Amino acid sequence: MYQTPELRRDRGLADFWTGRLAGTDLLNRDRISSITILLTYRCPATCDHCIFESSPRNKAKVDVAVARRLIEAASRQNPPPVVGFSGGEPFLRLKEMRELVLFAAERGMISEVISSSAWVHDHAQARAVLADLLACGMKTYCTSVDRFHTPFVKAAKMRTAILAAREAGLHVIVNTQKDESMHYGGDDAIVAYLAATLDLPESVIREFQVNPLVTTPVGRARDMVDDYVYDPSKDMNEGCPMATEIVTLSPYGFLYPCCGMVLGEKPETAGLFIQDDLGTRSVDEIAAILEELKSDLFFKILQALGPYRLLMELKRRNPAIAVRDRYVGACDACLEFTANPAVVEEARAYLQECAQRLALDAA
Repeated sequence: MYQTPELRRDRGLADFWTGRLAGTDLLNRDRISSITILLTYRCPATCDHCIFESSPRNKAKVDVAVARRLIEAASRQNPPPVVGFSGGEPFLRLKEMRELVLFAAERGMISEVISSSAWVHDHAQARAVLADLLACGMKTYCTSVDRFHTPFVKAAKMRTAILAAREAGLHVIVNTQKDESMHYGGDDAIVAYLAATLDLPESVIREFQVNPLVTTPVGRARDMVDDYVYDPSKDMNEGCPMATEIVTLSPYGFLYPCCGMVLGEKPETAGLFIQDDLGTRSVDEIAAILEELKSDLFFKILQALGPYRLLMELKRRNPAIAVRDRYVGACDACLEFTANPAVVEEARAYLQECAQRLALDAA
């Protein structure tokens, strides 16, 4: 299922590409800046856009012992990465999350959480929970406010969580999925939407970090969403800024080299991305996997070329490969390396050729 060892070594790839590509500074990244732990795929909401198809019935949850080993291994990085908690709804495992936040803090690692805010009952309860997490080592509270979440989570809960997080002293981030009007209306349209939805002044919204996101056709969105934002002016040729910088642990114990849309694909089709199954791996073994990830051939190429340019190179090599004619962004193009068997096959052949050439150049 996973990459063979010869495809997981750099073997001088940076030198191989130097002078051949723009943006070669991307090749020098050797830092893992954050790890994300998907505590569970269970969620009280069944949002149409959910890449994990989370729901109240999805019982998948991460093994806390595995999460602890990953945090321990990641703490050996210099500097140690941030630890993020997400899902599903991570507050459904509040006890386990609190334990892991403390465990990370003891190793010099700060934490953040991404939530739907469905867990909120009232301001006092939210303030107490978030203040406790802050004391344990949590630094950031991120919640989602958009047309997909509001049918399932009352906006009043989101507003209460945001204000309680600010009052507790946490950094607040608001994620929102853009539609076309928000995309082309710019920051003002996004702020206006959030202010109206949360019943807060625009001046208050501007105090928070707002992350506008585009919906990608993966997971439940493939069947439930039809208003994707395809922006013809978007630069699809840039290198991937996330590959190897962020690693993610899924509830099934699989380690991925990013936080992107490929996590929503079935593990059996995501072999190019899955680094390993950490279920039985020791701390030392996980630490070694994290080091190997920094020189992974596939992700070094994604850093340099980006998924779209790599896809076009594979298409040039084999014109018979059928690919989609447009993408909402780089993460969308990356889905071709999971959902398109012909692309996966050609990518493996290309990586093998690169590995052989690099070996010859190094000889």
